[in-house]
Amino acid sequence: MRSHIPNKTMFISTLKRYCGIILYRTIAGIKSEARQNYLGYLWFLLEPLLSTAVLYIAFTQVTGKAGPQYVAFLILGMISWQWFESSCMLGSTAIKVKYGVLSQFNLPKYIFPMVSIMVNTWKFLCVFVVILIAAAIMGYPPNRHFVYLPLLLAFQLLLIVGVTLPLSVGATLMNDLLTVVSSIFRLLFFMSGIFFDASVVPENLKSWFYANPMAVFIESYRMVVIHDQPPYMPRLMEAAAISLGFLVLGVALHMYYDKKILKLTNV
Repeated sequence: MRSHIPNKTMFISTLKRYCGIILYRTIAGIKSEARQNYLGYLWFLLEPLLSTAVLYIAFTQVTGKAGPQYVAFLILGMISWQWFESSCMLGSTAIKVKYGVLSQFNLPKYIFPMVSIMVNTWKFLCVFVVILIAAAIMGYPPNRHFVYLPLLLAFQLLLIVGVTLPLSVGATLMNDLLTVVSSIFRLLFFMSGIFFDASVVPENLKSWFYANPMAVFIESYRMVVIHDQPPYMPRLMEAAAISLGFLVLGVALHMYYDKKILKLTNV
């Protein structure tokens, strides 16, 4: 019975062992995308900018808000959300895409979602730097609270990995899962405070609102970049704890299904 319990120490040791492969595949993926699809990098910047432009036009007409602050407000929400959603969706199909490779080589299945996440994260970081430069031009230069940005980025990456790992197993075993997940992400998109401030959320609903880690991360980015304030640490720690919970679930699922998933899947 105890042999079926996922050994997390074993997971960490294999992660260290295959860390070089993940790094190599990440660099190869970045180079491949640069060669085959130059617009891949440009589109990662254009997509949130275009979405922000649409939201900006729509909501300035409805709310009457306008100006550089609202542009910065929207773009920080959009770019952080896109990093989350695109990384999770790409990573969730990574095992199915590499089914041919995995059928020939006995590799840990988590390698491929991790590579997808790392490639997407590299693109996000490039765009994030551009956004910070644009924010400085709009009147929001770097401030002393920028020291919190690496922590925010690390916690959001923890959430992305934590959500993607169980999704990559579930989406491989159940073809319809991605349709459900896509609908959930669309719902969360409108509930994460991307185009509205948390202050407008009714008090009786705020506990539910902040139960969504992405709402906490988006608000925290804005507090640091726009308002020159530190993030609210108790909420940030709660979001990190939720992210860690997803990660533990993902590790357990990968350890349990690693040797079984190719036999169980209908890919």
